[in-house]
Amino acid sequence: MPDSTRQPSAPVRDRLQQYGLSETEAETYLAVVEKGPATARTVAETAGVSKSYVYDICDSLAVDGFVSVDDHRTPTVIRATPPSEAFGALKRELDTLEAAVQTRYEDTAAENNTFEVVKSRPTIVKRLEQHIEAADCEVILQIPARRLPDIRDPLRRARERGILVLLTLSSYDRATMELDLKEIANAVRIGLDGAPSLLATDQQRGFVSPSTMLSWDHDETNAITFTQEAVAAVLVGSYLGNYWPIGEEVLVSRPPSLPARYDMFRPVVFTTTLALRAGESVVADLYARPTGSDDDFEVISGEVVDVRQNLVAPHNSDFGFENSLVVDTGDSRITVGGYGAFLEDYEVKHTTLRRA
Repeated sequence: MPDSTRQPSAPVRDRLQQYGLSETEAETYLAVVEKGPATARTVAETAGVSKSYVYDICDSLAVDGFVSVDDHRTPTVIRATPPSEAFGALKRELDTLEAAVQTRYEDTAAENNTFEVVKSRPTIVKRLEQHIEAADCEVILQIPARRLPDIRDPLRRARERGILVLLTLSSYDRATMELDLKEIANAVRIGLDGAPSLLATDQQRGFVSPSTMLSWDHDETNAITFTQEAVAAVLVGSYLGNYWPIGEEVLVSRPPSLPARYDMFRPVVFTTTLALRAGESVVADLYARPTGSDDDFEVISGEVVDVRQNLVAPHNSDFGFENSLVVDTGDSRITVGGYGAFLEDYEVKHTTLRRA
């Protein structure tokens, strides 16, 4: 009667490979387990490798604690270390690794839900630079015009990385200030005097402060920096709904080259708007699902026939943060919004835009 407790070698070999052994090492180790104590010749014949190669493999397995090699006798005898010892050491290493990763995970979780009160202007400028440098998709920023030179280089580098930068400059004195806006933003507006300073990057992190903290040389107010998606979403909604629409548009960049892939939706809307206004036809490959459903996301493709947006003048959205596409799939026309959309027919996780 076959031994029902013995596992076939293939699944065991595959599992050993998952833990770092090569296929040949796994085969050789199992040969030692099954035939040992055994000579190198027996192990080689069982594992299907050359005798000379068995010595190298078993030396490596011995270093990792899987086998012992007795080469003080002739012929050399190879023995498997008791599994409880061999895998006990591996388990202790995994436990140590798990503890280290858990600590890093907990530290990251804490960082991802933090608020910090900042009292120093140099510190808030440093935080601005750090957040902009770390951005992957989008930078939304409103600051006094006099502070633009402090963060010009981080903004320029963000643009070079293909990040959407929307910039509002407040407290701009046209008589005394000369602004160099070249290559620092996709769109720039001149906003209200006294507007609060704010930043949101990737709708994940940022800061907010009274205008006086960055406008005046002597001020006792504080700023708050944060890393929390819910706070960033509220801040972006307030900015696009209240401050951005009333600003005077002074710069809009040219359309970026296509094809391009986007993981946030506002850059999609911005790029598509400029492309359509330049007379180009744009096809969108959307990783999307019906709004409000638990369906799997799937790729839907079609030509973009209209845009609802408030990012570039003239606007045609009904309220500040309405930014959506109308896409002709060939079977129907659908409205598409970003991830978490509730007005449109479909919500999107990521998009590839290409010319028709």
